[in-house]
Amino acid sequence: MEIKRIFCLMLALAMVLALASCQSGSFTDKLNEVVNGTGDTTGDDTEDGDTSLPAYTAMSDGLDEKGFFEGVKALDYVTLPEFDSLIMPEFPQITDRAVENGDFVNIDYVGSVDGVEFDGGSTNGEGSDVIIGVTSFIDDFLEQLIGHKPGENFDIEVTFPDPYQSEDLAGKDAVFNITINYIWDITDEAAKAIGFEDRDNMAQYIASTYSSVEETVADPEVVVFLTAAQCEEPPESVMDTVRAMMRTNIELQASQYGVDADIFVQYIIGASTLDEYLEVQAPYQAQQSMIFQAVAEREGITATDEDITEHEYESYVDVYGKPYVLYSLLQEKVMDLIDEKLA
Repeated sequence: MEIKRIFCLMLALAMVLALASCQSGSFTDKLNEVVNGTGDTTGDDTEDGDTSLPAYTAMSDGLDEKGFFEGVKALDYVTLPEFDSLIMPEFPQITDRAVENGDFVNIDYVGSVDGVEFDGGSTNGEGSDVIIGVTSFIDDFLEQLIGHKPGENFDIEVTFPDPYQSEDLAGKDAVFNITINYIWDITDEAAKAIGFEDRDNMAQYIASTYSSVEETVADPEVVVFLTAAQCEEPPESVMDTVRAMMRTNIELQASQYGVDADIFVQYIIGASTLDEYLEVQAPYQAQQSMIFQAVAEREGITATDEDITEHEYESYVDVYGKPYVLYSLLQEKVMDLIDEKLA
C-alpha cells in the first residue's frame, strides 16, 4: 500500500467522526444556526470574511435509508479476509543492544548553550522517536547515538548551522544530554502488515510526516484488515457519492478556518487544488468505504434510530441528512468490530 493510501485512511477515519468534531468556537454557533433554521448554507461569505456552511445535506446523496450505498451490494465487489486468518504485527522494544545505523530509537534530550537550556531544546521527558540516518536533525546529532545502549545517559556536542531558523541559536555550540529509552524492533513483515511496502518505506513516512512510531502503529487493526481485503473498481455511483462526501467534508473543515477549500488543501494537505486531491484520493476512499459496507453486509451490522439517539446525533440529521448519519454510525460499528476481532 502506498503512503497516500495510508493518509487517505486517516482522513477516512476522520470523516467518520466528522459529526462529533464540529463542536468548538464560532463554528458551533454557525452549525446551531443551521440546525435551528436561522442560518444559511449557500456558501456565500459572511460579513466578517469567514466562509459560511456548505450544503451539508449533499453528504446523504447516493445513500439509502439504511446508510448503505444506494442500489449497491458491496460483497459483489469486495473479497473479505476471515478475521482468524489475520496476524497482527508486533513492534517490540529492544533494550539489550547498542544503537545501529537505521534504527528506530526513542530518546529524551535536554539541550543547552553555555550551560543554559533553550526553548524547544527538550523532549520534557515525553520521549521522541528518531530514525538514525533518516530523521532530519542537526548535523552529527543522530550519528553520536550509535554505539550507545538503552538506559545510557550521556552528553553529545553539536554546532547549530548558520543561518538557522532560530537566530539566537545560529552558529552556536550546544550540548545535549541524551537518554536512550529503547530501540523499536520493526521488521519488513510488520511494516507490510500495516500497509507499508517495507521497513524503509515506513521510516520515510515517519520522517516526512513528523509522526512517531507509536502514532503510526497505534490501533493498526483497521489498517491490517483493509490491507488484506480486496476491492474491485467501485461502480461510478459510489465514486460520485464519495467525491461529494469528501468535497463537502473538506469544505466543512475549511470553513472552520475561514478559507476556501483550495487554500485549505494547499496548506493542510499539500495538494494544489481540491479537485486534484479528490482525483487522487477518492478512488481509495471509495474502496475503503465499500470494504466497510461489505463487512456490515457479511456480519449483519446495521445502524438504527436508537443508535442516533444513543450518540445524541439527532440534531445532525437535519444538517447532514439521516442517510449520512447512519453511514457514519455504520462505519464506527465496523471499526469497533474489527478492533474487537483482531485485538
